[in-house]
Amino acid sequence: MSFESTTLPHWVQAFAVLRDRTVLRDEDGQLHSVSEDGSDYEITSRWPAASDLNGLLEKTTADSPDSQTRLTFLGTPDAEVGRDLATRGWTLTDRRVLLAALSSDVEQVAQLPETATLFEAPMNDYDVVEIADFDATAGRGRVHFGDGFALLADPSITATANVEQFRAAILANLSAAAAGQGLAVLFMVICADTAQGTREHRPAGWSNATQLTTFTRS
Repeated sequence: MSFESTTLPHWVQAFAVLRDRTVLRDEDGQLHSVSEDGSDYEITSRWPAASDLNGLLEKTTADSPDSQTRLTFLGTPDAEVGRDLATRGWTLTDRRVLLAALSSDVEQVAQLPETATLFEAPMNDYDVVEIADFDATAGRGRVHFGDGFALLADPSITATANVEQFRAAILANLSAAAAGQGLAVLFMVICADTAQGTREHRPAGWSNATQLTTFTRS
């Protein structure tokens, strides 16, 4: 089946929003988004059939002639399409994985050191959680509340001590916020850590759901 006829899951658009990207259009099984400064154009779709690749690449040239372009494909990688992209000057630059969990299966309470404080701030498209330790920023996280699901951002930890404790606290807070909204399903996109493009080391309660493979051309 051609990728043009496939509808993308709702978390794909939420993932663009969570990264402060502007969604230009979401149609025909493709989500087109651009970074805030316009320098990074991304098309997200399921892996195309080899016979459909030419049409997709023609669209990237027409839609993003003056910016770096990324293609992010969902699902199990297609080796033939990957090799074809490499011969055309595209570089595999990122492998991530979508994790899924039920909010009832993950930790929703986590302790912080006495020197740390957690802050919450609702924004237009997502809520933000930040941890300060000794009045210095130690880590941040985001969550987008969707229709029947919540998409969590992989926490960004800037501290050099208590790293895993801060990460666990942010995830627990975001999960609790989702549960408080009545959202039972949680998603989170995180970097792959295995050769198969999945995630072996992940928080309790989370499972590998699907792969995201990104190719870039400048």
